[in-house]
Parts: sequence; C-alpha cells; structure tokens
Amino acid sequence: MTAPADPGVARCGEGAGRLAGLDLARGVAVVSMLVAVLRPVGGPLTVTEYLTAPLFAVVIGTSMGVRIARTRPAAGVFVLDNLVRGLLLVALGVALQATSHQVDVVLPYLGLLVIVLAPLAVALWRAPVLTLGLGVAGAVISPLVMERAREYLADTAGQLGEARTTVVEWVAAGESYRLTSLLPMALGGLALAVVLPRAGERPHGYGVVAVLWGSSLAAYLVGWTSRDGAAAYSGTTAEIVGATLLATGTVVAAFVVSDLALDRRAAVALEPLLATGRLALTAYTLQVLLLAAVEVARGGESTGGWAILGLLLVVVPGTCWALDRWWGTGPLEWVLHRLRPRARRPAHVER
Repeated sequence: MTAPADPGVARCGEGAGRLAGLDLARGVAVVSMLVAVLRPVGGPLTVTEYLTAPLFAVVIGTSMGVRIARTRPAAGVFVLDNLVRGLLLVALGVALQATSHQVDVVLPYLGLLVIVLAPLAVALWRAPVLTLGLGVAGAVISPLVMERAREYLADTAGQLGEARTTVVEWVAAGESYRLTSLLPMALGGLALAVVLPRAGERPHGYGVVAVLWGSSLAAYLVGWTSRDGAAAYSGTTAEIVGATLLATGTVVAAFVVSDLALDRRAAVALEPLLATGRLALTAYTLQVLLLAAVEVARGGESTGGWAILGLLLVVVPGTCWALDRWWGTGPLEWVLHRLRPRARRPAHVER
C-alpha cells in the first residue's frame, strides 16, 4: 500500500498504487455488461441494463478527476493523452462492432466521451458544484438534442452518407448510447472524484451509498410516472439523473467493499474482479469476441442463456486474473500504454 493515509489507495496484493475502489468498479461494469447481454429477460438482474454504460462513464470522469488532483499534469499533455486514448477506443469499438450484430459496442461512445471530457476535466476539477450544475443542465438538454438529432436523421435519410450518419448517432441520436447522455454522467463522476476515497470510508460510506442509491430510485420513480419515462437507454432526463446516481453510488460502494476487504485481509477474494477492472479494455474486448464466436456457432441465434453467462463469468475474469498475475497487464493495456503520449509521472498515479 503506497499511500496508507488513503483507504483503498492500493492495488490488492501489489504496491502499484492504483485505487482499488475504481478497479473494483470497472470490474463490476464489465461483469454487469455480460449479465445485461446474456441474462434471461426480466427479473432483478434487469438493473444491469440501467447500470453498465453509466458506470463506465462515471468511472471515466472519476478517474480523470483523481489523476488531475494527484499529478497536476500539464493541460496540453493531459488533453493530448486522452485524445489519443479516445481515438484508440473509437477505432477498437468500430472493429469490435463489425464482429457482432447482437451487441451494441459502447467503446466508440466512450472514446468520444474521453476526448470531450478531458478539457472539461482540466477546467472543472476544482469546482464540483459547477460541475454538478453543468451535469444537471446536460441531463435536461440532452433529451431535446437527441430528439432534434433523430428528426434530422429522418429528414435527411439517405443524404448524409454512412460516416456522417454514424457520427450523428454517436453524438446525439444513438438508440442505446449517445455522447449527450454519457457526458452528464461523466461530469457526475468528475465531481465525485473530489470526495474520493474519503466518501468510501466506513462507516459513513454506507450512508453515502444509501443516499445515492435512494436518490436514484426516487429519480426513476419520478420518471416512470411521467410522460417521458425512465427506461434504460431512453436518454430521458430522469433516466440520465437516475443512472448517474446509481453509478456514483456503485463507485462509492466499490470503495467501501475494497476498504472492508483490505481491512479484513480478504482482498484475495476480490482479485479476479479487481484484475478484470485493471484489464477492463482487454476484458471487454475478450467478452465481445467470445459473444461473437457464440453467435456464429449458433448460426446467428441469440447468445443469451444462463449456461453461456456462467461460462463467460468464469472465463473472462479468470483470463484477466491470469494475465495480471503472470504478465502484469493485458495485451490491449500494454498497447495503449505505449501509444499514449505521457509526461513523466509518479508511480502512484491512478490509471
């Protein structure tokens, strides 16, 4: 543990100084994506439909805030670093989407989010109240932008070309994801970074989680009783607010759980999930490729079902754990690390 004063600032079982709470939250997002895609319809696991993409977005915002606060990178270096990172995510996402027709790959949207959020993070990381205000404003404006973008695509059908249509969908008109919905969620994560890891310390961490999850439920209830609704992926104001609160509560819960595990020397039980979070890009790519292989093996039929879900819940975290244990990183993390421009930085920086 490289910074004993900060609970959760450690990589369980290793002194690399990563924030275990953020790694755990990333791991939960990867597993949540698997469950959302493969679970049978209905039941309590439907919550993964509401959680997965928002949790990725919130973690991106939180990670940027933490990195800036701990290292104070030059603004130009930070923005360029994330520009390269975002473009790589977009390129990988496009390639993965070509392998599967049953999975809406989120990486292109997250890549755009990284690119757009980086300069905002530089400007806003010390102003959590302003950041939250902008996030709320974005949640209100986003549905209007989405509606206009979809009308624009309908009015110009066949005239824009595939590339321009895809960009409009990524930014504002996407069926499942869109930058305009993810950006307010990421701003919520950026504001959360100011109080982490303190917000995840026990015992008050339990109260923080309860307040965030309770507020999320209230936002969804308001949405479900309104004309616009609050269905997963709908992009309504209630859905964006509810998902942001749900995801930020999950991040704080991840810090509470990691802190509890470290305190009780039970971190080894979390290692597969922590490794999945540390190797989140490799894990996500692996699961999309495995789902595409199952889709081909089934002749294009649905890849869902408990058997496939159970198998992938073993294979994906298990592979990440093995790579992390014996190689120290994943292949895509290794490539990303070498392609991104970086200033020299302390070894304890959260990545």
